[in-house]
Amino acid sequence: MKQHIFIILFLLSGLQIWAETRIPSRITEATVYRSGAKLTNVASVRLTTGSNQIVFEKLPVDLNPNSIQVRIEGKADLLSAFFRRATIELNQPNGSAIKALQDSIETVNDRILRLVAENEILNKEESSLQENQKRVGAGEHSTLSVNDWKEMTQYYRNRLTEIKNRQLEITFQRRKEDRQMAGMNERLRKLNNRETQTLGEIVLQIESATAQTLNISCVYFITQAYWTPAYDLRAEAVDKPLRMVYKAVVSQQSGFDWQAVKLKLSSARPLSNNNRPILTPQFIDYYVARPARNLDDGLAPSRENIFNLSQSQVRSADRRDMAKPSSGPGDLGEVVVTDEEVVLEENASGEEFEITAPQSIVSGSEPQTVRYKEEQMDAIYQYHAVPKMDPGVFLLAKIPNYGRYGLLSGTAQIFFKDTYVGQSEIDTKTVSDTLLLSLGRDEDISIKRVKPTDLAYTPKFLNNFKRELVAYDIVVKNNKKIPVNIEILDQIPVSKQDEITVELEERSGAQYTADFGKLLWHLEVPAYGSKTLRFKYWLKYPKDRTVAKP
Repeated sequence: MKQHIFIILFLLSGLQIWAETRIPSRITEATVYRSGAKLTNVASVRLTTGSNQIVFEKLPVDLNPNSIQVRIEGKADLLSAFFRRATIELNQPNGSAIKALQDSIETVNDRILRLVAENEILNKEESSLQENQKRVGAGEHSTLSVNDWKEMTQYYRNRLTEIKNRQLEITFQRRKEDRQMAGMNERLRKLNNRETQTLGEIVLQIESATAQTLNISCVYFITQAYWTPAYDLRAEAVDKPLRMVYKAVVSQQSGFDWQAVKLKLSSARPLSNNNRPILTPQFIDYYVARPARNLDDGLAPSRENIFNLSQSQVRSADRRDMAKPSSGPGDLGEVVVTDEEVVLEENASGEEFEITAPQSIVSGSEPQTVRYKEEQMDAIYQYHAVPKMDPGVFLLAKIPNYGRYGLLSGTAQIFFKDTYVGQSEIDTKTVSDTLLLSLGRDEDISIKRVKPTDLAYTPKFLNNFKRELVAYDIVVKNNKKIPVNIEILDQIPVSKQDEITVELEERSGAQYTADFGKLLWHLEVPAYGSKTLRFKYWLKYPKDRTVAKP
């Protein structure tokens, strides 16, 4: 007998050890990365003496099991923690509601049956009256007087009218009862339908020396969340600092709304056109006619055609932004050609921004914008134009030592003097300590690049070579009431062949970089004034060859 009691006590104690305590938890903190998010769920738990199995239920199903961290505020030992998926019923059938609805359906069905029975009786009575009416006064031995025949006919007419009216009432009532029956059957179907959803759970095995109440937090990583940087770039005047408003566009599809959470943003990773035009070196080479290729002949292009470069083709290895500022000391306004840019991992160490006010981010909805910072930035303003590529003058803001501002690559909404002028891209991935931001076009300054009308030249033939003159005028007009300084970029071609020579003859005071054919002017244009720049160069090449002219 004692042995049986011991076995029963052992089984009961085992049930107590492994009985699960399911606790609801709430998301109190979210750190959103450029891809993914770290969430913190907190719950107050009542522990019993000994082993306790605690289940944090209703968690995102995309939770990364390897990212789980558990913090216990108090004296208790965490023995194990693991993640599992569980299927839960979203709606529990309501027995009393189902029984009441079934009774109502039965009542309506009884009324429908009575209407059907009454309609059948009326149909039989109508058939009988119509048959008897045919026999009234029929035959040679009829004793009905004229008055009797009229009374009988009137009776039949009145009774048939009553029958028809009642049949119509039954039809209308039946239609109403059928609609009510259909609605109740649909509600009954929904009450009986059991919808399920698969969610995540974190199961904790905790050993406690005493019965106590502790706060436990579970930290984990999910993949279905992200944020992207966005900015409001506001410039009041060219003699005032830039005002940069930092914003984050946050989205999450965890399946759970984040209500009034402590939100952090981390740049760590666990990617009308107002962008300024970029001028690249242009190389000149022999022109070789490209024959039309028959797609069915299976022949590869010839080696000669492979090496044919037209004026729009630039070798990818030689692509450079010719307007990039020098990263070395000196005048920040000076623009020089740099070597190939080096792309860095953007904020590999990861910068973190904390939002002071609690935030609510709804799951699965449109991305929500959060403002998290504002900075005043010292900027050097410069008007910039590349008339060969775009007939517009752009206002650039050059921000030296921009790394101190914690900028990330993103889209900026540009406002100049409280007027929205468009969007621009902030690119912080290059090795340069000066950031160039395009503030859009200035419509008060016009620029155009044209061939001179006062210059006529006929190509000359020297021995086996042909010599041609190429010239352009750049006309700038300032419609402002103040003078402006403009940085203008253009180029002449660079030869890749010894037999082709390019000789610059006139440059109107431009800084000339021969290796890349770059021409750079720093020009001051008076108020309501205009200026014209001219550059000319000679092309010399074998007369029996054709050159792809820029």
